[in-house]
This record gives sequence, structure tokens and C-alpha cells, in this order.
Amino acid sequence: MRIGTRAGAATTATALLAAALTACGGSSSAKPAGAANVTTAATSASPSPSAPATSSPSPSATPGTTASTSSARLAPALLRLEDLPSGFRSEPLTARNLPSMIKGCANLEILQQGNIADQAQAEWTKGALDDYIDEAIIQPQGETAATLVDKAAKALNDCGSVKVVEEGLSVTLHATPLDLPQVGTASHAWHTTAKYGFGSMEMNVVLIQQGDLAVLVAQTRINGQANPDLTLSAARAAAERAADFQKK
Repeated sequence: MRIGTRAGAATTATALLAAALTACGGSSSAKPAGAANVTTAATSASPSPSAPATSSPSPSATPGTTASTSSARLAPALLRLEDLPSGFRSEPLTARNLPSMIKGCANLEILQQGNIADQAQAEWTKGALDDYIDEAIIQPQGETAATLVDKAAKALNDCGSVKVVEEGLSVTLHATPLDLPQVGTASHAWHTTAKYGFGSMEMNVVLIQQGDLAVLVAQTRINGQANPDLTLSAARAAAERAADFQKK
């Protein structure tokens, strides 16, 4: 989560769970002053903003490190702009989209020290104080997607909250299970809330196992309510894209 004079809404979602999966961070882009950035973790038939010109295939991470780029190889597995309701636009990945380590949940901290083979991420928004959709796709290394997703889900359920430090501020994210239909091979969902300075945010997070990939979809609203219907439709579309990608 980016908080300060410029904030972006993707980093927290991926910091919350994608980082928990395998040291993957979230995407985040600049938002106006006073807005929080939320991730957990980069479209349309035209060139995919999921894989901007600055992105390159993500190198394999070594223990205790994070991948620093969004994979061009995995970009076709990401959502496309056409998968989202009208009014959304893509937000390009920038240097601000680096992962954020999470604290306050011992088992998630342990998972952050794992490896990833590859990861890609993206963000879409309707506007600075409107809905955001963030996605991260993780290809695990040394562990199956099913095991990794189960471990991350159990860890978050057991802890109930995590802390993310961004731009010098510590923000506590409180997570409760969210009752959504299953998506993909298996899935887990949470509703998270946080307060920061003079504002607040709500974020719905869906963690999906789709074959050999782990997929994280987060729907965020700054100073407003997250939308479960939007969350579910984006998660279903993300699972379908990830499934199609693995058929090729």
C-alpha cells in the first residue's frame, strides 16, 4: 500500500497475500493525496498494459528475495480490459509497484522467504476514488500451487490481520472470510479493512489455485465499500484466463 502525498491502490493486496505466497508483491500506481494503495500484486485485445515496455520476463527468485519485474511470459494469463465492466482503464506498472513485505503474521512471514519461478501483475481502475482491480499471477517453484495457496490461506485465517509499512507508515489490515462461490480449481476469499490517516479502505481478496498457477485478485475501494459482485466476476474471468493460458 502506498500512503503519503501520492498513493497507489495495488501494493497492499499483493503485499497481503501474493507476497505471502512466494515473496511476490503487488502492482501499484499513483493515486491522489490521501488515497491508500491496495494490492495483494499487469488488458484488452490491443497491446496488454499488463506487460508494459519496461517489463521483462521475471527472473527466478532466490530464497528471501522478491521478483522485481512483471513477466512478459505470463502476461497472456492476466485479465484483459474486455473482461472487466465498462469504465475501467488499465494502470501501467511503474517503479512504485515494487513488493512490500508484510509483518505481524509469523507463518506469512515465513512464506515470504520462499521461491517463485515467475510472476506477473496488473492494475485497472475506474478512477482515483472509485473501484480498483488488481491481479497477480504466480508460478511457484519447489512447491505446488495447491499447497502454496492452502498454506497462505490458513496463515491469514489464523492471524486475521497483517501489518504493511509503506512510506514510513504502518497500516494494519484486518481480514475476515468472505463468502463467495468457488473459483478455479480451489479458492479462498477475504474482506479486508484498514484505516490510514484521515481515510479508510475496503478490499475484497480472492486467492485462487488454477492448475499450476496461483492467482490473486483484489478489488479495492478507497473511502467506500468493496463490491462482492465485481470481485466475483473479476475472479471468475481471471481463473478462465489462467486456465486458457495453461492449455497452450
